Order: sequence, then C-alpha cells, then structure tokens
Amino acid sequence: MIGIATRTYDLIGARVFRDMPRSKDQENRSGARRVSRTGTLDGGCVIADMGFSDGDRGIYIEEPSATIESVNFARYIVEEYALVIVAMEDGAYEAAPESYAVKDGILSIRLLVSEKVSE
Repeated sequence: MIGIATRTYDLIGARVFRDMPRSKDQENRSGARRVSRTGTLDGGCVIADMGFSDGDRGIYIEEPSATIESVNFARYIVEEYALVIVAMEDGAYEAAPESYAVKDGILSIRLLVSEKVSE
C-alpha cells in the first residue's frame, strides 16, 4: 500500500493505492550505494564509495484495473506538482512525480525520491 499527498492542502491531492502487484512492491524495497569502480594502469582498481542516499531511489506504483479517478489523479499530480509526499511501509518521502501511463487498463506512476522525511 502506498499513499500520495500534496505538500499543501489540495481537495483532490491525496490518494491511497492499495492493490499493488507484489512485483512492484518488492521493486520499491531496493536501494543501492553510490559506488564506482575505475581500473588502474597496474591492473588493479580504485573503488569510490560515496555512501547511500534515499535520493537515488525511485518509487513505482502500479494499479491493475485502474479507475478513471485514479488515472485523473495521476495526471493531475504529474502535471501540477513538482513535489509530493509519498508514504510507504518503510517511511515517508518527498518525491517528484516523473510520469504516469495507462496501458491495457494498468496505471503506472513513477516518482523520483528527493529525500526521506520520516525517521
């Protein structure tokens, strides 16, 4: 289950997506460190580790058999808001609604995390 809400009051600016497919739910439970590896002339390598940042995460929402209200909400959020609050099982995040799409009745929303706003 994932909830999206605008940062300021908006009568139609909040929605909860309850029926996420298991695969998308698991995809949202991933993360990666900012690590790069560069080969050196002596045949070794140098690893640069810049740590972990929630800002590198993406959040993917999928609603099978999407209602027209859900599609309208996704379009509205993507077109009108630069940042929204996204609440998930592991915390609340500030995120930019990057895109939405509807294909074969399945609504997909992609959000890019800016920062974690909960502990």
